[in-house]
Amino acid sequence: MDLRQIRYFVAACEAGSLSAAAVRLNCTAPGVSQQMSALEGRLGTSLLERTPRGVTPTPAGRRFYERCLAVLKAVSEAEIEIEDLKTGLCGAVAAGFAPGVANAILPQPLARFTREFPRVDLEISSGSADMLAAATSNGALDFFVGQFAKAQMGLSAEPIGRHPVALISGVRRGFMPMKPLRLDRVPLKLVVPSAANSLRPQIEEAVRSGGMAVERTILMDNLSGGLEFVGQTDWSWILPYWLCLKELGNPRVTVNPIVDPTLCVDLGLVYPAQRPLSRPAKLLYDYFRQELQRTEGEWRRILAGALSDT
Repeated sequence: MDLRQIRYFVAACEAGSLSAAAVRLNCTAPGVSQQMSALEGRLGTSLLERTPRGVTPTPAGRRFYERCLAVLKAVSEAEIEIEDLKTGLCGAVAAGFAPGVANAILPQPLARFTREFPRVDLEISSGSADMLAAATSNGALDFFVGQFAKAQMGLSAEPIGRHPVALISGVRRGFMPMKPLRLDRVPLKLVVPSAANSLRPQIEEAVRSGGMAVERTILMDNLSGGLEFVGQTDWSWILPYWLCLKELGNPRVTVNPIVDPTLCVDLGLVYPAQRPLSRPAKLLYDYFRQELQRTEGEWRRILAGALSDT
């Protein structure tokens, strides 16, 4: 057994077919098939169940897959350590961020990182959780920060935290800025996020249980377009605190803390299960976390002041 066979097997499990694994590995499907047959022959058991739709790991294959991930992760960690010893902090980082945090949190840590580490090349992407997960799974991204709705083979997810939200409304709605609101007492025309957003099921449950009064909804995930729409109307949008901070000085909208129901946004760090973060990638993520914590502290100070005035 060699590392090539292990990599081929892991790719087949994660891609779901030998042809898709071959594309990921930049080789031929017959070559992958031959290596899988040789691996199964060496181990004396079937690792993959082959169907017309692709392949899935057998019970033995799933257990072997977990072991293979540990091997590949250990090899990757050793390569990273040796590279750091040889060259110092350099290389490249490809990272993805959900649109809201990319807009409101990322600029400051990104400026700090590029200033302190001029020998590290950066590629930053933004998009939906599904798009960022796919890019991380196929190796295009080293990691992404976003709302990770469901587990996916080949990806590791670490929770970052649960973060507060607030209500942003067009000034036509008539809310007093920063006045805490109970959403069961103020019927809303509400912009609702897609199902991949961790807020969506919380909003739906609040509506079902009577904790939120909603007259009408519109489904929207486009951040800039949605904020422009809200600013021109009497509609509202429940958004994470980091976006609310940026809108506090916008004369076309009001920001209101939500007293009830209790809603939050769950953020997670997602990266390939077989490849740990490189030192530059970890530093970029650490800088992001520091700014996230700083801005949340700022929001809580503003919120404490608003609550004390009521």
